[in-house]
Amino acid sequence: GKKSLRQRAVDELKYYYHGFHLLWTDTKVAARMVWRLLHGQVLTRRERRRLLRTCADLFRLVPFLVFVIVPFMEFLLPVFLKLFPQMLPSTFETESKK
Repeated sequence: GKKSLRQRAVDELKYYYHGFHLLWTDTKVAARMVWRLLHGQVLTRRERRRLLRTCADLFRLVPFLVFVIVPFMEFLLPVFLKLFPQMLPSTFETESKK
């Protein structure tokens, strides 16, 4: 069935909360990797890919925050995602959007 407006708003807030939480966790892990790099340790291929993905996500976060902060601009997000498919940080992608 159709969800009520309140339930859809709650679902949207949960979506953003989980996405930002995952991004924060990835950022903390990436900071530890950078610390290790600065102290002469070598990263594995998996760690290097994760570090690059997290850095790219942080750069993608800036235009994404405009859509979250400006009221009613989230309605334009699907249009911009159609034009720029890689604009969304990876922590905000769902299986259906991939």
